[in-house]
Amino acid sequence: MTPTLESWTSVRHRLSEQNKILLALDFDGTLSEITERPEDAVLREGNAPLLEALGRKPNIIIGILSGRALNDVSGRVGVPGLIYGGNHGLEIRGPGLDYLHPAAAAAIPAISDAAERLVADLADIPGALVESKVLTLTAHYRLTPPQYHDSIAMIFLDTVGPLLATGACRVTAAKMAMELRPAVDWHKGYALEMIRFQLASDAFPVYFGDDETDEDAYDAAQSVGGIGIYVGPPSTETRAICRLDSPAAVSAALADLLALT
Repeated sequence: MTPTLESWTSVRHRLSEQNKILLALDFDGTLSEITERPEDAVLREGNAPLLEALGRKPNIIIGILSGRALNDVSGRVGVPGLIYGGNHGLEIRGPGLDYLHPAAAAAIPAISDAAERLVADLADIPGALVESKVLTLTAHYRLTPPQYHDSIAMIFLDTVGPLLATGACRVTAAKMAMELRPAVDWHKGYALEMIRFQLASDAFPVYFGDDETDEDAYDAAQSVGGIGIYVGPPSTETRAICRLDSPAAVSAALADLLALT
């Protein structure tokens, strides 16, 4: 359920009062525009220098938390000195932090095998894409005609069914996608909490995201008095307490934050 939303002006005022800020952001749909194919996503023009300049501020720690593999998202952002979290925070790396969830590492062979089988099983579905991310996998259907969506879901669940039956993995939903993850109690919210605890327990957390998988991070930030900022249309329900229209608005907010600090 969407709470009463704060304006960016109100959020900006709250940020101006903080001594230290943990600034965490998703990548796709937040720092980049949503693309039909995951491999086509790029950092919005101008975001790299903004992140570099904000990262040089002594009172700001920046974390990028993505569903992409860690090497993938860190390569697409390309800004050194930041904290990067891949696979929804199952792997985190940056100055002062190097983490790989042990249970997730143990599931790598099973998920790799499932990815290979899904590529074959979805080969006849137009537009279906399987993204193997080592620790997780995602089946995308953004390019698939709507009449095939139910078929993709059935094939996906049938293919990964044995892993679900053993309790080794679980399925989650994302934008026009289904994801297979290790069945560990872990998500972006826990990743945000780890970064804050390890590197800046006194920092004010603010998290920007656009997807259902970001809701846990909004909760984590707001549970300690911070701010969750949803990026997207007003018709979408979210637990974040602020909303911005688009990745372009995120870029503007970053520029505003830079001027503020």
